[in-house]
Amino acid sequence: MLQLKQDRLQCCCLLLCPIMDLCGVVFLLALTSLSAAAAPDCKDLIQPFMPEDPKQVFGKWVYVMGAGDPKPYHKALESLKSSWIELSPTSQSQVLNLRWGDHCFDRCISGEVNATISGLATTFRKNLSDHKGHILQTCSDCLLWTDTFRNGDATGRYILQFTRTGKIDPKEVEIFKKQVGCLNFPENFHSFDGKTELCPDANESTE
Repeated sequence: MLQLKQDRLQCCCLLLCPIMDLCGVVFLLALTSLSAAAAPDCKDLIQPFMPEDPKQVFGKWVYVMGAGDPKPYHKALESLKSSWIELSPTSQSQVLNLRWGDHCFDRCISGEVNATISGLATTFRKNLSDHKGHILQTCSDCLLWTDTFRNGDATGRYILQFTRTGKIDPKEVEIFKKQVGCLNFPENFHSFDGKTELCPDANESTE
């Protein structure tokens, strides 16, 4: 039962979750296009970075696909039917606010947390778990976040792909597959089905 509870806690957004869990959400999102001049190798594909203009990560993002490790956390992603995150600045330059709405275990779960940026890493605490994440390079108008977390003696990690629209070009999916392989995540990554409606945003409904 304890393991199941931990799986449920980690399934839902991070950050970011954004910079994810989502999972901690949140955050290491990438917003620059990979060079098409030559096929990038693993070193290029998994190098953490921070956009020159941090404002590029602000705004709402929709979960597209992801993978978890070890297996129980990867399996938990199957219960995530849809997810969005929103990143916004705070009065402190090194602190981001992360809000999320996850459709998980047949219900909507929402929340928010502040995340602290230090160099290329972002840290935050969510659902009794401590998260540390990085943004990786990805497609334009995309955000790719890798997240490692600890909850007591339990540890795990996620890689989560977000886009502005919830859709992604098939060519970019192939690049994501390579990144998953380079980081030794399960190859059978989880994908948003595109059918489950996003959870409502209380902030939007009050505007």
